[in-house]
Amino acid sequence: MILGLTGLIGSGKSEVAAVFGRLGAEIISGDDLGREVIEHDSVAFYRLVVEFGPTILNPNRTLNRRALGLLAFASAEKTEILNEIVHPGLLNRLDQRIARVRARGGHAVVDAALLIAWNYNRKMDYTILVNSISRLRQERLLARGLTEEEIRRRTKSQLSLAVLRRESNLIITNNKDLADLRKKAEKMYLGLIKRG
Repeated sequence: MILGLTGLIGSGKSEVAAVFGRLGAEIISGDDLGREVIEHDSVAFYRLVVEFGPTILNPNRTLNRRALGLLAFASAEKTEILNEIVHPGLLNRLDQRIARVRARGGHAVVDAALLIAWNYNRKMDYTILVNSISRLRQERLLARGLTEEEIRRRTKSQLSLAVLRRESNLIITNNKDLADLRKKAEKMYLGLIKRG
């Protein structure tokens, strides 16, 4: 079974994915796949430097993801450039990972904020939206070191909550504490596995 997890930034997707992982699912992170593309695809890396400039590099010539994020989410046009460079390689890697899981009859969870924007929810057995009120999402993201402006830009680059709701099969609401979220995630995962 392949489960897709989506939601606005700061909603708690990765925590839900971690619970599913502890219960036996292979975690496939969209962020990790994007990082793989940037670190191992020299053409994508070169294109990023050409498009966004040398300020996205650390002194040792590795990518400074924070600096890239500041530039890439500054406008819809810049976000589109980032996506055009990174997403083809990312989606290719995602296809390969899912094919391997299906071939061995395993379970996996795809943790990706852009799952629905990619129309990848069509390839999932179930798509789960992790939803949380904006105040709590903002608090979590500020605690992770993002500024209010970065949060605003990144949220603006995502699909609306209405679209995410419409395209998801199930919803986990994350408006309480971590223990509550973990309990809900465990109950949902075990129910889906039992359902088959």
